[in-house]
Amino acid sequence: MSTAFKDHLRELTLIFRERGITAEDLPSMPDLFIHVFSGISDQRNQSYTKYRLENLLGICLVLAIMGKFTSFHGAETYVRLKPQEFIRLGLVKEGEYPSNDTFRRLFIMLDNREFEEATIGRIRRFFEKVSDRAGEKSTPETRIISGDGQVVRGTHISHGNGTTDNAINMMNLYVVSSGLVLRSVPIDGKTNEIPVFQELLQKIDIKNAVITADAMHCQNETARIIDSRKGFYCFPVKENQPELRDELVRIISKSECECKSMSNRDFWIAQIPKDRFSPFWPGARYAVRMVSHVREGRTGKPGDEMVFITSVKTPSLAMEAICSRWRIEDDLHRFKDMKLRQDEIQVREKNALRNMVTLNNVVYSLYRIAGAIEGRRMGEMMILYENDPMTLLSKIYPLTIGNNFVMLVRKHMRGTKESKKE
Repeated sequence: MSTAFKDHLRELTLIFRERGITAEDLPSMPDLFIHVFSGISDQRNQSYTKYRLENLLGICLVLAIMGKFTSFHGAETYVRLKPQEFIRLGLVKEGEYPSNDTFRRLFIMLDNREFEEATIGRIRRFFEKVSDRAGEKSTPETRIISGDGQVVRGTHISHGNGTTDNAINMMNLYVVSSGLVLRSVPIDGKTNEIPVFQELLQKIDIKNAVITADAMHCQNETARIIDSRKGFYCFPVKENQPELRDELVRIISKSECECKSMSNRDFWIAQIPKDRFSPFWPGARYAVRMVSHVREGRTGKPGDEMVFITSVKTPSLAMEAICSRWRIEDDLHRFKDMKLRQDEIQVREKNALRNMVTLNNVVYSLYRIAGAIEGRRMGEMMILYENDPMTLLSKIYPLTIGNNFVMLVRKHMRGTKESKKE
């Protein structure tokens, strides 16, 4: 990505490299990650509660890092057959292991907003500190937030009478610059992604953010919500909206557009005449024709052509938003399905499923942070840590707590200044 959008992960890498900080310098606090869960309300009946909430969530987090948290029965079985690590961490006592029903009850009753704030919220605040340390505290932030649904195929059920329960779709809001999933919400079978996406956009801060999604979300009401909340939109327009698409193509064809390239894609960008689409597309600024050559080498087919409508302020922002919109599928969805095996989850109770997916979102962010620090790909980080989850947790997660990150950077800044004086 260029300088138009902030890339918090790249900033983190640069901070560590410039200060000479290595993974060995991180403060190791093996037990600290468990206390992250201690402030979450326990909705269970305390008269029948045997295991502490933070211990159960700690067990599940360890299993999720290993890509082994796909069912409550699987969690029970793993702890029962391989209890040593969990005993060492004080999460269970020898011979007393939580049951399938214990995990299930917790995840059904767990308040997802509290859970998200205690975990995702902490990581979000960590990236704010990263941005501050990069010297950008006074600069208005421009983020790109991608919205997209991800089907959890394991939740599809076929009944003996020939009827089926469709797989549950999770609507995700993903911040490309930090690899942070702001929300993952199950979509009810009686509705679709559009109203859920619109509702989520009204609940999060999208000021100065560029919102992208697939053509399904190219809706007047969605554009109105984004514009009213001081955000920007960038949506593809397909043949199911012929009048809008034809008008955008007409604007591009009648303009003197210079061909620009980015990420193996060619762009022709034309400014939309003021108020041409008002009030239906408030703030609409550019019509964009994009031809992608990304898959040509693999398929042998000519480039894919798409048309976009966007309210971003500059052509460079439009190009970056379009190039970045696939990251939610290529990075987030693929990793969670292939490495964390999210596609195998069979839990259909929506709150329990949402909490399981939130835990995977936390694990995804931890791997992204670790990869940025060590300069490795996500797949490589999974190989390094899937059988050693405590190394990841004891080093990376404490970095997101309190001022540990700021203190670490300051310590190494002093070292740098002292070495220069000498």
